[in-house]
Amino acid sequence: MDKLFAEIITIGNEVLAGYTVNTNATFISGRLRENGIAVKWVTTIADEPEAIKQAWSHAGGRARIIVTTGGLGPTPDDITKKCIADFFNAPLEPNKQATANLKHFFEYRRRTAAGLNLDQVLAPRGAEILPNPIGTASGLIMRRDKRVFAFFPGVPSEMKALMTEGFIPWLKEHLELPAIHTRLLRTTGIAESRLYEQVRETVDSHPQYALSFLPRQTGVDLRFTFTESDEESLRDWLAFVASIRAKLEKYIFTDEERELHDVLLELLRGRGLSLGVAESFTGGLIGDQLTDIAGCSDVFLGGVAAYDNRVKTTMLGVREETLKKHGAVSEETVREMVRGAQRLFNSDCAMATTGIAGPGGATPKKPVGLSYIAARLGEHEMVREFRFGANNRRLNKLRGAMAAMEMLRRLLRQFPDDA
Repeated sequence: MDKLFAEIITIGNEVLAGYTVNTNATFISGRLRENGIAVKWVTTIADEPEAIKQAWSHAGGRARIIVTTGGLGPTPDDITKKCIADFFNAPLEPNKQATANLKHFFEYRRRTAAGLNLDQVLAPRGAEILPNPIGTASGLIMRRDKRVFAFFPGVPSEMKALMTEGFIPWLKEHLELPAIHTRLLRTTGIAESRLYEQVRETVDSHPQYALSFLPRQTGVDLRFTFTESDEESLRDWLAFVASIRAKLEKYIFTDEERELHDVLLELLRGRGLSLGVAESFTGGLIGDQLTDIAGCSDVFLGGVAAYDNRVKTTMLGVREETLKKHGAVSEETVREMVRGAQRLFNSDCAMATTGIAGPGGATPKKPVGLSYIAARLGEHEMVREFRFGANNRRLNKLRGAMAAMEMLRRLLRQFPDDA
């Protein structure tokens, strides 16, 4: 089977100017990859007819599948459909399916289509229509020789719906897609370079396997991809994945598309444990992430954003002499904070953070990024010093929150039978 290569074309002056981040290309590439289609090129072009048609011409000479986003809306600067008509010599005309989709969209919302929206029923002659479940601009598919050209609106939510509910099923129906196997190992608490050093020998001795190291703000993802279909090759690949996992087990918190706070809540819930939190420099970020998960109240009892020292003393019981002798950003203070949180909420577990998020607040002895973080499971306690270093307040807070949750996860792993 020949490999299927794709190109993604993004139309939009706002993307070229840096006003809008091209998250659409990331999403499309991921969905295509999951279905055995490799994206080889990503192109961004201006809202100019000649540039658009030239990009399609180039893409058609090298890619089997060309996905374009942008310019399908109802306003005058949405020129993609006119360009499609010119490029494919397919005049725009009312389309029955597009008309039905538009009618349903407005009737469901008890509104009447008028003005510019009426142009949304027009489609190039011969186009296949992908219904838009959340918007007025239908997705379009045009075919030339063996090439497939797909067109989506640039609004991310609409593009995602059309891609997931329309185009991927269409590809599976009309093309012979290769069998593809993927695995994810999501890590935290270790830098990409150190992570690679731990598995270098295994990776270097298996050059036939595709493995990507993908840094995130909160850790590093390892993504494995395999396209062979015979059972023996698949077994060998799975053994390779297992060998990497065994070397990195300490740092892996999930093999799914999940975040650490979600995994931590599940671990606590599974053991019937409750949690209280005391946050200084993270300012409630841990609590915010935990409460993003529906039903977290059966685990997360509450938190204190103890930014001021008076809150540390009155609510958490941090001794004034500790603050005077060691300062708010110290191992001694965070120990008293985490114990105070556990006591205040009468919880099985607790986490606490104190640090210098920056850009101000540093001293010669306590630089920006210096943080002390603590976690408790029953009477088991872990306290660590971190030097995140980045002169980026938001990033330091995020790293602090992640470190606290990872420390508690490791305590749960270290003491599986304790409460």
